[in-house]
Amino acid sequence: MEYIELRQRRDFSAVISTGFQYVRQNWKSLYRPLAFFCLPLYVVASFFMGNFFRTVYTNMAGANSGAMLSSVGSMGAGYLLMALSMLMMYTLVYEHMRHYMLNRGLPPSSGEMWKAMLQQLPAYFVVGLLAGIIAMAGVVMLFVGALWLAIVFTMAYPLRAFERAGIGECISRSFRVIKGHWWETFGLVLVLVMLITFISYFLYLPLMLLTGFGALSGMEPGGAGEFGQRMGWFMTLFMLLAGVVNVLLLPFLHVPIGLQALSLIEEKEGRGLMQRVEEATAPPAA
Repeated sequence: MEYIELRQRRDFSAVISTGFQYVRQNWKSLYRPLAFFCLPLYVVASFFMGNFFRTVYTNMAGANSGAMLSSVGSMGAGYLLMALSMLMMYTLVYEHMRHYMLNRGLPPSSGEMWKAMLQQLPAYFVVGLLAGIIAMAGVVMLFVGALWLAIVFTMAYPLRAFERAGIGECISRSFRVIKGHWWETFGLVLVLVMLITFISYFLYLPLMLLTGFGALSGMEPGGAGEFGQRMGWFMTLFMLLAGVVNVLLLPFLHVPIGLQALSLIEEKEGRGLMQRVEEATAPPAA
């Protein structure tokens, strides 16, 4: 299997094509931990969310506000589990790339990925939380400010993974790494999000149509209870599909972002080039 040199300056198209090549080449070692560790949380979250929608739709006509309020806990638990699952996916993708670089293309085992995720998850959480708070503060500067900060902080997780930068350094260094390349990075993220959204639409469309037909049939005389149960199970199924789609497509977004971070670091600091020179000039082992 051909080794992909990740620390290398790449243009816009090369970042995307190499990112997709990396996912195709390493799909077994990459998707196995994503499916085993992250997808189960989405399964549990889908049932929490389904319970919320069943309660809401069942009690909507009867205006049972007490039951509807009690279901808010299910919704909160569902969102919390989904957020944890997404954080775990980010951690696994970038830690996979780190292991790949340090071991010259040797794919990590699921056990190694589990260990790395447990060790690094708290740091990724704090980095993401700080970046999110600062980005939300950009709302004060209207949407443009929040968007600018969000693109800047796409560098934060790669910096944690590839350089083990401290939490504060992940935030501050993101500004330095992306300086002069904000529009390039914005274009990359925009193209990737549009592509993934386009693919997701066709995956979601059949279930959305099925849900719509189910809702229409549920409006027939038969009681709000039957309608609520039906819609609740449709939403459970929809959330399950969303979890599978996220696991499948997220690497195609974050691997190129990680490559973009490595590309910008290489342009500014040439670390990969210096490493290759040192390897080429090192005396042979005795």
